[in-house]
Amino acid sequence: MYSATDPPKRSNGGLTYGGSGGSGGSGGGFGGIWAISLSGGYDVPTGNLGTTFKAAPTFSFSVLRNYGDFTFNTTIGYVSYKPKMDTIYFYGNDPTQGYVQYGNFSSLEIYVGAAYNIQVADNAKVYIGANLGTYYNFFSYTYNDGQGNISTSNTTEGQSYIAPKLGVDFMVSDNISIGLEAKYNFMLSSDSGSGDAFDSGYSTTVNKSFSGNVALTYHF
Repeated sequence: MYSATDPPKRSNGGLTYGGSGGSGGSGGGFGGIWAISLSGGYDVPTGNLGTTFKAAPTFSFSVLRNYGDFTFNTTIGYVSYKPKMDTIYFYGNDPTQGYVQYGNFSSLEIYVGAAYNIQVADNAKVYIGANLGTYYNFFSYTYNDGQGNISTSNTTEGQSYIAPKLGVDFMVSDNISIGLEAKYNFMLSSDSGSGDAFDSGYSTTVNKSFSGNVALTYHF
């Protein structure tokens, strides 16, 4: 998750975002050239994914690089949604007529991103950008067709990931900042929705979620 700003001790005239001009290598940037960030927040699935699963905590770790007015991130994250209902019966609450039992839908997130920074105060900025990468999803379900046939599936699925993001970041010391970020996440199924998981209604071609995060960032 992106977050980088300039130490408040610098004057307005000296604030940039990662160096002097295009090289980004002078070390005179808003918060320095490099940073590491820990982020935590909440992820709310929407659309078909939100029909089956509840909102869940999400966590991530990022390495940040300032370059001119831009900040680039490399991030690894994790989220695990719990089902709204452990068991869905096909007819009423009668298990003899068939049912589906869902496990958690967990995602390991690996992505890169970029953001354009806009200074709004000596120690604060807003930014807008996007992330791009891959989600590795892990989920399981048990299917009973009501005719005595029971099957259990454990599925690992890769999805392409893209997310526009908007955030604000505040320096609270020479090297520490706290940021707030909102993202709208789009996860595109690599198999175009084929396979047992899609047929059972467990996954779709495009999964979507909205996430809000708080980040603690160390700049150096």
